[in-house]
Amino acid sequence: MEELRNRNAILTGASRGLGVHLARALAREGVNLALAARSSGALEEVRDEVIALGVDALSCRTDLTEKGEVENLADAAERRLGPIDILVNNAGVQLSAPFQDYPPERVERAVRVNLLAPMLLTRAVLPGMVRRGRGQVVNMSSLAGKIGLPFSAPYGATKAGLIMFTHCLRAELEDTGVGASVICPGFVAEDGMYARTREEVGPAPKLLSPTTPRRVTRAVLRAIRHDVAEQLVNPIPPRPLSVLREIIPGSTPWLHRTLGSTRFVRTLARGA
Repeated sequence: MEELRNRNAILTGASRGLGVHLARALAREGVNLALAARSSGALEEVRDEVIALGVDALSCRTDLTEKGEVENLADAAERRLGPIDILVNNAGVQLSAPFQDYPPERVERAVRVNLLAPMLLTRAVLPGMVRRGRGQVVNMSSLAGKIGLPFSAPYGATKAGLIMFTHCLRAELEDTGVGASVICPGFVAEDGMYARTREEVGPAPKLLSPTTPRRVTRAVLRAIRHDVAEQLVNPIPPRPLSVLREIIPGSTPWLHRTLGSTRFVRTLARGA
């Protein structure tokens, strides 16, 4: 999808962190936006900011744990903007803790927000995309979905599911004109979650060194334009570690212990 001007997009998780950077980047390309998040006040501020950049935009207060609200989001976006060309499933929730300490409701919420909502929202917009023969679904996963980060089991599991969902979808959509991409960043500098982590436990080990919002937004725009299947966005290339884990599945604990990520995330989990 080389030309983005006047295309219409839904962006979830748009009220803070990386979502704000994505909203600005898409608006600068001329993309009209349906912005979704739970916090209506912050969401309206982002809406006003992107409208000032010359595009149409609406704010949709949405609780992604509710199936009905996911469907309402897709309907509201199409009524206001017209056919949806781009879906960016950016919303996500994370908690660092030993798995046995996770409250059951937090496990369920992680599954609903990180995996189920992107699948249902994709299902809502996909028929129109296929019918028109154009469209791009971009799923925001995480490095945690590739390398099995300790003390993040629900988050890592849902993000790994999002990766496989994307690749299944790509195979299914071949020759339809509709693409699916997944972005896997590590920690993102300037994001509130990373800032809190650094303040609580100090700098991350090299494997988890933060990337920048600019690099992640560039990856998203590249995915939309060129239907790139998967992009890992991290200062230290993590793919060799991912390949090693596939070849030797039992190497995961040793890798994290050696690289210092187990100690780092354990300290964070104790603080949480």
